[in-house]
Amino acid sequence: MNFAFITSIIYLSIGVLLFLLGLFIYRENKTKRLNRITAVMIFFAALAPLMGAFGLMILKTNSQLRLDLEIFHGWFLLWEFFFPQLLIFSLVFPEERQIIKKFPRIIYFIYLPHVFHFMVILIFRSPESILSLLSIPQTDSAFSIFLQPVSILFNMILTGVSLFYEFHVNFFALINLIYVIAAILIMYQGYHRLSTPRTKKQVGLVLWGIRASVGLYAIAFLLPKIFPIRTSDTLIYFFTILALLIGTGSIAWAIIKYQFLDISTRISRDFLVSICSGLLLGMYLIIYFHLKRIVPSVLGLNLPIVEVILIILAVVLFQPVFKKIQLILNKIFGRDKSDHRSILQTLSHDILTMLDLDKLKAKITATLSESLMLENVHMIIKNPNGDFEVEYLQNEQPDKYIFHKNSQFIQLMRVQSSAVGHEDILSQISNDEEKGLLNQLNSYLLIPLSHRGDLNGILCLGNKLTRMSFSEEDAALLSLLSDQIAIALENIQLYQEKLVKQRIEEEIMVAREIQQMLLPNVIPSGNNFEISAMNIPSKQVGGDYYDFIQFDDQTLGVAIGDIAGKGIPGAILMSNLQAAFRAAAWQHRDPVQVITTINKQICQTTSPEKFATFFYGVFDFARLSFTFTNAGHNFPIIKKQNSDHCFLSDGGLIIGVQPDFNYVKNTVKLSPGDMLVFYTDGVTEAFNTSVEEFGEQKLIEIILDYPFRTAEELRNLIYEEVIRFTEGTAQYDDLTLIVISIYENKSARY
Repeated sequence: MNFAFITSIIYLSIGVLLFLLGLFIYRENKTKRLNRITAVMIFFAALAPLMGAFGLMILKTNSQLRLDLEIFHGWFLLWEFFFPQLLIFSLVFPEERQIIKKFPRIIYFIYLPHVFHFMVILIFRSPESILSLLSIPQTDSAFSIFLQPVSILFNMILTGVSLFYEFHVNFFALINLIYVIAAILIMYQGYHRLSTPRTKKQVGLVLWGIRASVGLYAIAFLLPKIFPIRTSDTLIYFFTILALLIGTGSIAWAIIKYQFLDISTRISRDFLVSICSGLLLGMYLIIYFHLKRIVPSVLGLNLPIVEVILIILAVVLFQPVFKKIQLILNKIFGRDKSDHRSILQTLSHDILTMLDLDKLKAKITATLSESLMLENVHMIIKNPNGDFEVEYLQNEQPDKYIFHKNSQFIQLMRVQSSAVGHEDILSQISNDEEKGLLNQLNSYLLIPLSHRGDLNGILCLGNKLTRMSFSEEDAALLSLLSDQIAIALENIQLYQEKLVKQRIEEEIMVAREIQQMLLPNVIPSGNNFEISAMNIPSKQVGGDYYDFIQFDDQTLGVAIGDIAGKGIPGAILMSNLQAAFRAAAWQHRDPVQVITTINKQICQTTSPEKFATFFYGVFDFARLSFTFTNAGHNFPIIKKQNSDHCFLSDGGLIIGVQPDFNYVKNTVKLSPGDMLVFYTDGVTEAFNTSVEEFGEQKLIEIILDYPFRTAEELRNLIYEEVIRFTEGTAQYDDLTLIVISIYENKSARY
């Protein structure tokens, strides 16, 4: 294995890695111009080491194959299309220039010098091939006198072409250098206009890589032409490939470290791990073949056991080395501020505990602007009068505008259930003043901040600085955050309303009201079922939670939970749970997916000591079936029509402890006359003066002894028995009850 072979392997590896990087960028979002332009630029960069590797291999085998190396040399220059592509890249990054918007076909003119250069090289191959045309065969024909002046003229033309060709080949590198310098200057102008720190880091890193590659390219191609310096083709190829590797490597690092082109941390890290795996395998193969050749010559024996030992060593060493590489990558790249889970953990946790509106707005706008790389973020907030206020910059000065609560814009946003495009809303507004203000906000996306049908505000997001569209990951983040921001705004509003009367006492009362507002105002009912529910906190605020979601005219979601902790901390966690449940239930409906989503949300946004039990099921009152998933909650009881009973005993781990826990679901068939009782441990763990528990058995006896009660009567009876049992003692825990009665039809209840 000689030096040329090793060099060709290195070149080939670099070329393949660059090609994979370009393919990775293209496939990440092939609909976006910036991704396509970047990918093509890296593809051209990959051609240099790939062609260099093939060139070394051809040189080694040419004596046997007798190939025309001049033809190969011409095709090798295809990689120089990297330079016009780099200039095109600078016209769309970090911002798209007006010239390319007005004249999109300008990219074809940028390619013209290199197309001409490639055609010249491919047609004439070399000065020698041109000069070979000068030798015209001598003839004694009568036409020789006539042909002689033509021959002289032809020779002069070919000599001129030959000189032009030689000058063109030697100094075309200046054109490439001019392209690179122009690209750097254009990107520098865009860099100084940026305001987002993360975007500036991306552009700065890419600029550093291009500057370094320019220096190496100048050393390889320009210095030997300007000064009397002799360099070998091998050295020129080395500097060229090193320059391309540094330039494109800076783009790769920007992707991995700063999510360049909006490529997520997880995807880029997985890509890097895959590359490291390939490099490890390649290194092992090189070492293996070397040792396989060296060991027999040292020992003087060619034993099969040597190969077996090498394979065993590879198997033993690969896993720990690979794990070490993963640890190093995790330490180097860590969790970036733009990571979906990181934002969710910090922002969603912070805003639910903020009671200062200015701090809340500053936190939200700063975090979203930085993490999503947005041009601007505005929040339109409902004031105590019910109108909506927005703060913005007018001629670089702070200004405020108030939308009346009955204005066209506000009325349109009230009926929106999800994010809507700025242009879609603008086209429906006839009021010029409102349209002018909305245009001045320069928004791209408008997100209603609604809670329980009440519009508390509007989140206005501008375009991304990269002009990339919002990804699915962005949409998931914004969907979860919008519910929590709406609740946070309502928290602040309630807090400010009560703060004037009593500071300390009203803080508790606000939390109490928040909790009650999170519980259903209206209990669902139908032709063949009746529901009754109650929630009695042990303090002014509690940690129990129940909810109903009417999906359609035949399915109903039923949820009940018990938060670890009481008072204000329990209520805050409860509001977090309610927001997560509402968002997940409307998105998934399936009990397993809903509880899995809530579990991850609680794990990511709360400390380890905060957890909850939670039960969620979907009642199909048309088919009389109930599909449920239980996360550590008390087993609901089903009283059958025949006075028998059973438990919904399938369970799982409580939420907030293990984010990757796999939950299961089950389905039970119901019949008319059945009753379902859901409860929290505030019922079964109620104590009397003798420190005796009320207990599950006593609850079952009450349910079975009164088999023909309505849902409300049974609920009241259970509560009265608990109060009678605990008479003389304070309520220790929150108490929540839900009773569902199944009927043949509505008239059967009576």
